[in-house]
Amino acid sequence: MAVDATTLFPNPVPTAESGPAMLKGAPWLDANWPYISTFLCPIFFLLPFALAKSPRQALQNPYVLGWLPVAFYCWHQTEEHAHDLRGWRYAFVPNFNHTVGALLFKSCETIGHLSCPLNTRLTLYVNVMVVWVGFVGTMVSAHYLGGPYAFAGLVNWGMSVVNAFGGHLLPFLFMGYNPGAFQSLFMFLFGIYAISRGGRRLAVASIVNGVLFHIITFGVGTNLVLVAHWPEELMAVLSVVGTWPMPLLVARYFAPRQYDKLEDLDDSENDESP
Repeated sequence: MAVDATTLFPNPVPTAESGPAMLKGAPWLDANWPYISTFLCPIFFLLPFALAKSPRQALQNPYVLGWLPVAFYCWHQTEEHAHDLRGWRYAFVPNFNHTVGALLFKSCETIGHLSCPLNTRLTLYVNVMVVWVGFVGTMVSAHYLGGPYAFAGLVNWGMSVVNAFGGHLLPFLFMGYNPGAFQSLFMFLFGIYAISRGGRRLAVASIVNGVLFHIITFGVGTNLVLVAHWPEELMAVLSVVGTWPMPLLVARYFAPRQYDKLEDLDDSENDESP
């Protein structure tokens, strides 16, 4: 049914019932993927350390640091989309649509704020493709390719830092609590540490890549879906491209030159043993 472009839809303040209301009638995966992330979170926290040959120096190893965005983001998704600190279910999407989304996407005034700019399917595409596919694919590729690509996971920390600061901590300062803000403090602080392990050039390139990812995927991509009526699957494609091929490309040109000595991190503990 055609919508009168002059009709402005209301923008109601979200309540504890807003998230569950969005999920009514949604496909099973749209409604339950956050719980899968909750289940995966401790696994991806422990796995990198379990695989490290030198646990005492694990946080100096770019492979270990590169896997940790998966764990941190699964924790992030738990607070955003499973249950936030207030106990609200699926609270991020209604909150974002009401606040930042309404501010950035004026087309939602005539489309309707309840599912604009984010609906359950777009939210699924972005979160699953970024973390489960993009982040994991980056690290599988990093292990296979080696060399400068060992630092590709640190590039995804740049995207995580940008999201934590711009998407949660900054809005928290001006608008109060938003779902994901508590975890974002930890993701931001550890992310700054992680990208610093790759040197200044890679750190700057990672932050720039994170900014570009948000502009292209959430800015351009979302408008193409909402205004130009491109298929929603575009968001899935952009999410994967920005968190898999792009980090590998950035690492290829901006990784520090000591990557040929990475094995030293694994051997140093044995060298120190009596």
